[in-house]
Amino acid sequence: MTGVKIAVVVIGLVISLFLFRKAAGTLHIGKINMISYTMYLFILQTYLGASMMYLGDLNHYTMKYIMDSSKYDITFYCVLLTAILFPLSTFLMFRIFRIDIRERYREFLEKPVEIKSENVMFWLISAGGFVCCVVLLIYILKIGYFPLLRLLRAPEGFDFGVERQRISSIVIINSYVTNIIIGLGIPLLSYMAFAYALVLKRKFWWWALSFVLIGSSIVSVTMDFEKSPVVFYLFVLLLIIMYVRGGLKTPTVVLFGVAAAMVIVFIYVQQGYDFSSSSNFYNGPVGRTLFTQVGTLAMHFDLFPAVFPFLWGRSLSPTAMALFGVEGSYVRSAKLVMDYYGSEKVYDGTGGVMNALFIGEAYANFGYVGMILSIIYMGILFGLLLYLFTRIRKNPYNLGIIALLTSRLAQATQGGFTDFIYNFQTILLLLLIPLGHFAPIVWNKWIKPRLRLGKKSASANNHEKQKAGEP
Repeated sequence: MTGVKIAVVVIGLVISLFLFRKAAGTLHIGKINMISYTMYLFILQTYLGASMMYLGDLNHYTMKYIMDSSKYDITFYCVLLTAILFPLSTFLMFRIFRIDIRERYREFLEKPVEIKSENVMFWLISAGGFVCCVVLLIYILKIGYFPLLRLLRAPEGFDFGVERQRISSIVIINSYVTNIIIGLGIPLLSYMAFAYALVLKRKFWWWALSFVLIGSSIVSVTMDFEKSPVVFYLFVLLLIIMYVRGGLKTPTVVLFGVAAAMVIVFIYVQQGYDFSSSSNFYNGPVGRTLFTQVGTLAMHFDLFPAVFPFLWGRSLSPTAMALFGVEGSYVRSAKLVMDYYGSEKVYDGTGGVMNALFIGEAYANFGYVGMILSIIYMGILFGLLLYLFTRIRKNPYNLGIIALLTSRLAQATQGGFTDFIYNFQTILLLLLIPLGHFAPIVWNKWIKPRLRLGKKSASANNHEKQKAGEP
């Protein structure tokens, strides 16, 4: 029986890799795009762990909470379905509309980066960065200490879990303002400035602005002491280099991966983690990467509808619930899973949510049929976005948005489904693309000529007054 299961795992992986290559156009790690990046995260954080669980490795702590042992195999088969149906949906969409995504993406990478209105963009990014940095400084003052320094050297008895919850509850004006200005604004502006600096190369002030904004971004992504956000932030910078240069060599990306692993290990050590224990394969960064998402996914299949009824859309944002007429209170399935299985952390105030691959939340809300439809929907959505990114103008402004969306959406597949139906920040980022295209046109064709006309009229009136001898 074990031999059959191994064959299923291996054959499933081979088929998935073949389909993902067709869907993404390339799986070259030096030419990563949204779909290939999603695939790498999926294999690393879900498929490998689900396969090991399917083959009998149940030593991770999350597996011990599962009440129905049949859910282990069900979880793997749903993961296997995702591994095949997601890229298949993308591939079929491209075939139906006769889109050669491999050629489109190659053309995108090889296109030169356009530079227009450099001075205007410098002052706009500088002004926006100044506002965001001021808000960040106010936020740090409300925290009461500099989190990055506390991460580098924490006093004895400092509880990172408790502080993480306290910091996450701090807002400036409201949570939307805090998340948009600090969580989105600073990184986005830093990516744009970095893209301009890369293209313009010897322009000192662009590099100076990039240095300030990248430093501010690192401060912002480490404020709640999470381990992975700083690595994902830096990876987006690598994506921008990749897009500007038309790709990177494999050793460069591998070197980044090694450096990223060292950063995560350093943060674990600073937070008191002991790597010398033999049990830490399952409890440390390796176990968290390979098994935590999978264990949480199994919890979703275990919990719904045996303990809780299906949520039927209640995990949608309150705005989307009102739009679609969903009744009941807003609740994320990951929060219910944490409340049920992670009671100790909930009681001591350090519990948050237990995220899983997007099919977990889709199943918790809409059952197996909804889960299957969600996989097809996600495959088509990612294919459309990848095609869109290859068609828009290749300039530093758009590269910053594309790189950020590529990273955020790929990561979000490991956190839930309903964010792909409605998410304010994602919609805002997508709207910034046409805004960046049409704003200069409106300025040059409508606003600027009228300003010049107004100045000429004022100058003519003053000249007439001077002729008439009026003061």
